Amino acid sequence: MKILFVVFGTEKVAATRFRVCQYLPYFKKNNIEYRVFSILSVFMTGQTVRSPEFGTIRRMVYYLMLNIDRLARFLYVSAIAGKYDMIFFQRVTAPLGLGWLLNPGKQKIIFDIDDAIYLPDTDKKDLLSKLKYFIRQKEADGIMSASDCVIVENDYIKSYAEKFCKRIRKIPGPIDTTRYFVKHKENDDYDKYNIIIGWIGSPATTGYLRLLDNVFKAICKKYKNVAIVLIGAGKYDAPVSSVISKVWDYNTEVRELQKFDIGIMPMPDDRWTNGKLGCKMLQYMAVGIPSVVSYTKTNAELIADGRNGFLVRTEQEWIDRLSLLIENDEVRYRLGRVGRDVVEKVCSVRVNAPKMLEIFKKLSEENKI
Repeated sequence: MKILFVVFGTEKVAATRFRVCQYLPYFKKNNIEYRVFSILSVFMTGQTVRSPEFGTIRRMVYYLMLNIDRLARFLYVSAIAGKYDMIFFQRVTAPLGLGWLLNPGKQKIIFDIDDAIYLPDTDKKDLLSKLKYFIRQKEADGIMSASDCVIVENDYIKSYAEKFCKRIRKIPGPIDTTRYFVKHKENDDYDKYNIIIGWIGSPATTGYLRLLDNVFKAICKKYKNVAIVLIGAGKYDAPVSSVISKVWDYNTEVRELQKFDIGIMPMPDDRWTNGKLGCKMLQYMAVGIPSVVSYTKTNAELIADGRNGFLVRTEQEWIDRLSLLIENDEVRYRLGRVGRDVVEKVCSVRVNAPKMLEIFKKLSEENKI
């Protein structure tokens, strides 16, 4: 069995690392031949990661370059598709409706979607935003209609994908619980502080931290022994002096996560965020630290409030839950331990890799009929 994994960006993109690369050692052990090809070049992947910080003119130039890059590399994918039994698109859609170039029917097509990419990613109503939304939706609907199987991460996206494809599989995560493991916390870098409230992400979600400006002020005023550590936040004008920003690095991220006492994931509760099962939440749970996350229906699929983390809706709830965890190490330990158990049983690579292999085998058998 030969599979071409077409991903939206190099390993700098979290979805590429989590939704594809984590599975590869397992696939190799099961004699699956594969190639991973990014629909974006190394340069354009870097630009995409930084794009939330772009101004209007630079953003327009970026979108033009992005689509030229996608088109050229998709044409290459269509040229080599015949060498493979299956094409696995991770959040990658066919530009300009060119999906027919893949010769659907000859190769099985799998579409993996972990974001509501069929929705607008901005509230702006200008012509560029409307055009981008129109194109995004058409491309997403088209690839799902052409797919033999659509893999989703949550029920919210599943309900949309069912309109276009009969075979839907829900596979949350995954997260490699051998790489992300529980370790006794070491705070050598933070001698001045006893408690570390941590966040990990990218510039794409840094804006959500603004939801906690008042919360950070209240917590840091109340507790002088608390630091807020942000990994990968990019440009962020912190409202308090005890915010420590660190650059994200694949080789150190687990070690940095293990220094946290509490993990946070703020986000608005809207159509776009309901399509996300936050990767950062899974990372916190996997290393055994309690998560405090904004309530969304999708987050509630994994977090049972008060049992394996906290779901919060208001600033006062954020302050109350963080205060409880800061003051009570027994509660921190209990929530962190149960959270780790949940990701092991529901979201781990160990549990989900066989599900992926089952999909491949069934589709392969259909090809032989």
